[in-house]
Amino acid sequence: MGRYLITVILVCLLLSPAAVNAAEAEKPGEIPRLFGTFAPKPEVWSEYAIFDKATGKRSVMRMSIVGVEGNSYWYEVVNREGESSNIVKMLVKGDPNDPENIQRLIMKSGTDPAQEMPRDFVLMGRRMASHMFAQRSGIPESAQGTLKNVKTGDGTATVPAGTFDVSLHQIVDAEGKVYAGYKFSKEVRPFGVVTSEAENTTMILLGHGTGATSLITEEATMMTRPPGMPGDMPMGKMPGMVPPQGVGPAPGSGIRKIPGMGTGYERDR
Repeated sequence: MGRYLITVILVCLLLSPAAVNAAEAEKPGEIPRLFGTFAPKPEVWSEYAIFDKATGKRSVMRMSIVGVEGNSYWYEVVNREGESSNIVKMLVKGDPNDPENIQRLIMKSGTDPAQEMPRDFVLMGRRMASHMFAQRSGIPESAQGTLKNVKTGDGTATVPAGTFDVSLHQIVDAEGKVYAGYKFSKEVRPFGVVTSEAENTTMILLGHGTGATSLITEEATMMTRPPGMPGDMPMGKMPGMVPPQGVGPAPGSGIRKIPGMGTGYERDR
């Protein structure tokens, strides 16, 4: 497990194409979640080509619902780039873009054994994920709390997965600046995205359907340290990371508690 995998996990948590309606976007301090609406149904899947405009790289992301436990769903995201693959499987009680809804999280990188991440580790990455969200989406952190999801019309969209009747949406700030746009169809689950376009990323639907099953088949072991943390580094000294419950920052680590953030910590400036 390396730094690349924690990057994949955080991108999945905040860049998976989920969205918020206009009313939710106006809640003070809330970061709008872009692109679609989480509408889970057992065994549905959708797969996308993701184009990174900055690097020219192409990857494939597959999102599926691979199980149900009570009122919660097992939501799985598979990212493939070339010969490498990473899988993140989450038991969620609602929109997976809100870490509070994630009850369990299991991940697997390539042929490495699957590992389950303690929930405290999931919650600790919110600040880092917000920064990464800004980098990948092109939407600055300072603007994220003011964005609105605006429907601009209806139309059709033809992509490798077929032709769809879609509603057209834009993500705009209070001054009307457009940061992203996407085309939405209720036919496509679990998020409804047909295409999306942001400053740094383009996403196009390759296929969708039913019959999804998990690609993680082995029993996961419990992770004892956050991914990417050197084995000899004390928990309190991991930059930007939150120690598990009951473990505070190490003395002299330069990490302080964030007021109003519960178990949140950040490095002193």
